[in-house]
Amino acid sequence: MNLIHIHHRSQNHAGKSGYSRLTDYMPVTSIYGNTRLPYYVAKLVSKPHSNKRGLYNAGSVWKEAELLDHLRRSRKESSVVHYLNAERDVRYFVKFRKFFPVTKFYGTFHKPPEVLYQTITDFKILQNLHGAIAVGENQVEFLKEKLRLQNIAFIPHGVDTGFFTPDPVKKESNTIIFVGNHLRDFDAFNFCIPRIAEKVKGLKVHVVLPKDHQNRITPHKSISIHSNVGDQELKQLYNLSSLLFLPLKNVTACNSLLEGLACGLPIVSTDVGGNRSYMEGTKNVLLPKGENIAYIDAIVHLLSTPETLLEMAISSREKALRLSWEKIAQKVTAFYEDLSKG
Repeated sequence: MNLIHIHHRSQNHAGKSGYSRLTDYMPVTSIYGNTRLPYYVAKLVSKPHSNKRGLYNAGSVWKEAELLDHLRRSRKESSVVHYLNAERDVRYFVKFRKFFPVTKFYGTFHKPPEVLYQTITDFKILQNLHGAIAVGENQVEFLKEKLRLQNIAFIPHGVDTGFFTPDPVKKESNTIIFVGNHLRDFDAFNFCIPRIAEKVKGLKVHVVLPKDHQNRITPHKSISIHSNVGDQELKQLYNLSSLLFLPLKNVTACNSLLEGLACGLPIVSTDVGGNRSYMEGTKNVLLPKGENIAYIDAIVHLLSTPETLLEMAISSREKALRLSWEKIAQKVTAFYEDLSKG
């Protein structure tokens, strides 16, 4: 079977993060959009396409041009084409899939149903996929309804457990880390931190987020903001911290949460979206959205009970090992093989 991944990578992800890492654990050909097609032609081709069917731009055209060249050269071989982010780049090939009878087209979806419903209002093109992967359990029924497919599988997002590893020697007491900006509950964070600082002596808070989102953090003497951090610095910040505080508005899978798990961090987060399945089997704390006082009480209590933090840390790392990219790649491969039999 000829495996092809249509690559996509968020610019906000660390080098060792993001769903595109799946490619590193499978024998695949990656399509990046490497083609001689001039930009003005790609722009012209993409212009008539409505983003109501998913994002489609000049980069998407370049990817389709490269994919066409690849499928022409292997047209007699059974192939799987997997759009790593099916919320973008999906157009001509799935629309005209009948011309590629030995090729199956799959896609992975990342956004919560509430966000997908706002960003993609026309699912006709996506209904031509042969199957889809949801990285959040909260996506499955929505995708079955909108894509009119039964071949929808929840396969968790993975994490690089070889890179993101615990280092208890570096641990500092009374230190919180908050990472990222997408669907983060900044109101909750800004409410909680000064109140936690009143109750926890010497509190330190590391905030890691893009520079253009720094203004979403209310300044406080306990807070240090880090932007444009590299992989090693990010891992060091995780390992310096006592716990990960990640209040969320919604979520399917969250790279920051996965990295925190892999680094053996205790986690306080929000019981929303797909979060519960990623925290299941751990001793970490999930609280209802909007329960800011409960966040404060939980964090203050945990920072004063190191034995509980240690139990949570051990359970986090154990959970991460079950979500290693090696294991997730095996599940994705099984998904391909199961559907190829149909």
